[in-house]
Amino acid sequence: MTTNDLKPQCDPDDEIVVPAYSSTNSADTVTTSSANTATTTILDLPTELIEYICCYDSLKLIDVFNLAVSHSKLKNSLFHERNSCLWKSKFIQKYGLLDDEEYRVVIDEQNTWKDEIMLRMCLDKAVPAEIIQMPCKYMKFKNIPYHSYPLSQYLHSKNEGHRYYILSATAAYYNQLQSNKCSNENYDLLYMAHQFLIYSCQVYFGYKIRNFLSLPPAEQIVERGFYLLERCWCPTVDITYRDINKSLNNIAIDVCNRICSANPVHPLFANENCLQQVVERGKFNLDHDLFDETSTMFILENISKIIFSEDQLVCHCNNDLNCFFLQKVIERRKGSAFLLCVIFESVARRLGVKVIITPTAYIFVDSFVSWSSSWPGNKCKNPTCYVIDIAGFGVLEKVSSVSGELQEQYIRNSILDLFWSFSQNVKFISATNKYVWDFQTFLKPDDSDLESSCRTFFEFYDYCGCPLLRNPTNPYAPNHEDEENNINEYENGIFPLEPRRRGKSTDPKFSIGMIIEVLSTKSNNVISHGIIVGWERLAENNSSPTTVYHALAKPWKGSYFESPEIIILRENRNEKLQRQLKPDDFRFMNIGKFFTHYSHEMCAFVPIKSLAQLYPDDLSCTSV
Repeated sequence: MTTNDLKPQCDPDDEIVVPAYSSTNSADTVTTSSANTATTTILDLPTELIEYICCYDSLKLIDVFNLAVSHSKLKNSLFHERNSCLWKSKFIQKYGLLDDEEYRVVIDEQNTWKDEIMLRMCLDKAVPAEIIQMPCKYMKFKNIPYHSYPLSQYLHSKNEGHRYYILSATAAYYNQLQSNKCSNENYDLLYMAHQFLIYSCQVYFGYKIRNFLSLPPAEQIVERGFYLLERCWCPTVDITYRDINKSLNNIAIDVCNRICSANPVHPLFANENCLQQVVERGKFNLDHDLFDETSTMFILENISKIIFSEDQLVCHCNNDLNCFFLQKVIERRKGSAFLLCVIFESVARRLGVKVIITPTAYIFVDSFVSWSSSWPGNKCKNPTCYVIDIAGFGVLEKVSSVSGELQEQYIRNSILDLFWSFSQNVKFISATNKYVWDFQTFLKPDDSDLESSCRTFFEFYDYCGCPLLRNPTNPYAPNHEDEENNINEYENGIFPLEPRRRGKSTDPKFSIGMIIEVLSTKSNNVISHGIIVGWERLAENNSSPTTVYHALAKPWKGSYFESPEIIILRENRNEKLQRQLKPDDFRFMNIGKFFTHYSHEMCAFVPIKSLAQLYPDDLSCTSV
């Protein structure tokens, strides 16, 4: 059935007529009388059958809508049961199979399947429309004011599905902009889409992390916790937890096969459904080992041989983010020691072994796995403690003692402690992981030293953190703190109340969007450079006015804080200005706050509409 087959009916009483089949060709049986002609209509079909037909994948959602509007009775038939399997099937057909680990759709009297699919389709259009308006709306702000972002009623809804719809629509639009062949000419949209993606991702996974940390310890599965962390820190990662869980199950099954070939009578295979039990153990933490010390050590040795089958497993680099994403480490069999410990613990748990990720004074590494037999039948009061040296290719070594607690105020080796230790490591990897600071404030909201560090961090980064904590009295409402210095420091100089026109003898030499360099008059070396985002005429000692340029400047190379900043440039006795025609070094983070794209014809950046209106004559003066 196609949409061309469905034509709206003008008269509700009109019927779609289908002639009855006749088994004989005798002319005597054919009559033109309507009284003797057998007819049947689609309206005569039971409602359940109509819905059943519309559930087929061959009928797209648009086809169902076209069918519904073709006749008032069909509309009533299709829409009368709003929770019917029809709308659920169309929801899955359009957005894929439902995965409770990703998001949950709540269906009740207020939220029906029809309402959900209509809302999500609406937000798929509303989110890009809002992002398109953002560059001009937030141009004056130094820090993006997240509390004024749109669609907050859905981002902070009690319904997890509604929060996910915003994140999904934002990610889809962001990927669309990136895949566009002219993506380099979408600085403004790409910038705001990225900012809104970070925000919506932190809100969505912030709630999920908070809910995860409130679970009983038995349900705080370490690999799921780190999966949530990487999704919160890197919005463009779209790997599902189902994929990670499947990969870890496969590693555990590989270990089982190795053990079976070496020792078929191992107690691991006492149950016929041993492989199914391996999968089930991945869902909960173990209270104790399932086997005696000898059998467990044999399991640990085989885990090491599978996981550490390749050399150079541990990566000590500080610039490859793939080393800190769980699925990437699993696929590459190479990554940070911390995540290798997570993988080791996850596989061991599936095989009935309880190990602990913990630091120790014995080996000076960020993290490792320790084990001592916790089998209930173990008669030894103080079992031998072992450490699996991750940096030493998984060698099982005896140690005299292992620290059961982390430093300072941390208690034992809870998932919260592991999160904190890991965030301390990730914090120094890349400047793009600025959202790690937000998570640290989530773990330690009352830490004065951390608060001071975050304040300095955000000042340099031109970045406003998304809050992960909510007001306890209203946990689903935003709880943003007031931001100081939210408007740009040079607001009056860059954004005049009246447009700055040209046409005078004192017109500035350079215009908006040009790249200019500051050279020393003595050595002729470049001191600094930037893109002009504003200018103003200033009088000096009643003499002829001079022009001050406000430029978006790239930070010094190697600086830890890499956000561009706005600086003042002017010519004087020691410095002179000249135009630069090469744009390669100026495609940095928040350039989209002021410019839409770079024009190769003009060798300059084209300002967004709001900025161009403040300097209406500049674009015509920008030429090579």
